[in-house]
Amino acid sequence: MPTNADIKIVSVQTKAQVQQFLDLPYDLYRGDPSWAPPLRLERKEQLDPVKNPAAKDLDRSLFLAVRGDAIIGRIAVFTNPAHDRQHDVETAFFGYFDCENDPELGKMLLNRADEWAKDKGRKRLVGPAQWGVNEEVGLLVEGFDSPNVVLMSYGKPYYQDMVETAGYAKAIDMYAFQADLHAGYPRPKVTRMMVDYATKSKAVSWRKLDPKNFTRDIELAMSIFNDAWGNNWGFLEFPDDAIQHLAKEMKPLIASDCFYIGEIDGEPAAFICLIPDLNELAKGFDGKLFPFNWAKLIYRLKSGKAKQARVPLMGLRTKHHGTRKGLGLVAALCETVFEAARQKGYTYCELSWILEDNDGMISICEQASAVPYKTYRMYEKRIG
Repeated sequence: MPTNADIKIVSVQTKAQVQQFLDLPYDLYRGDPSWAPPLRLERKEQLDPVKNPAAKDLDRSLFLAVRGDAIIGRIAVFTNPAHDRQHDVETAFFGYFDCENDPELGKMLLNRADEWAKDKGRKRLVGPAQWGVNEEVGLLVEGFDSPNVVLMSYGKPYYQDMVETAGYAKAIDMYAFQADLHAGYPRPKVTRMMVDYATKSKAVSWRKLDPKNFTRDIELAMSIFNDAWGNNWGFLEFPDDAIQHLAKEMKPLIASDCFYIGEIDGEPAAFICLIPDLNELAKGFDGKLFPFNWAKLIYRLKSGKAKQARVPLMGLRTKHHGTRKGLGLVAALCETVFEAARQKGYTYCELSWILEDNDGMISICEQASAVPYKTYRMYEKRIG
């Protein structure tokens, strides 16, 4: 019978090992009804520093847990120069943490991350994160009864005990809210008042994304995002190359009537973006697009087969936080994009992720009759 003494933690060095690193979740979670496999091509590009700007400047190592010929776990550990510049130079990160249900195995993987970070002179480890807070972050600790939506992480319930037993403590929680697009009506009085104010105010207006100036509007939205979220925990600014990458990646998914930019007193002040849940559309693909699933995906995307949507990006410039104009505009943007989603046949919309201390965004979600249904936790540990 195999024992833990037979487990080896090996550094990923070859293309074959990179592929094993990428393939592990599809083998580990296969058959789990609460796991929605993301597209393998997207996962591969996320890991690639040439194709993903968020990965290009990292000092990183990938590790596999091997027992005999079987790959039974993985972890990544890295430092991020963007975090070093904007926050501190003592933090390293771990991510891509997946493994079989063996407490000793989890301990071995996390200890290997500790060792790597110590060797780099770091005094703190934070995670899980896949390159930064603008990618996928957080360990799922509540909400295992429904599938993960596009660009949101998944993990087994036993990971929490592994991480906490390894000496990690909660840093902060992030919520995913779910809105039933056909429920919650009539809206609360305060919501209706804010939307009515925005509709009647000459100082507040909003428009759809302009397809002819797609990149310009994405750049405008991300300048709002960088301002709106700049004071939040762990925030990393979207640089220009990441914005261009985002525009390219999201263009096939964004309908102009599901992306709105709002103005206050003639200046761009807020935006909201709603996209279909690509994970739902790719159900049954096992993450594979080729040879024939790409055609199925396009058909499902164009024929309105998705019932689940997600709002991955929205923001209101800081100077308008807590103001009547700002609150009215955000309420109007939410109601406008929800109505557009209903017309397209969506039933549900996830608003994610929202920091537990972001009272303003939590209030907006609640006013939209959305409820928290998943919790993702960031952990931290002092090392050295």
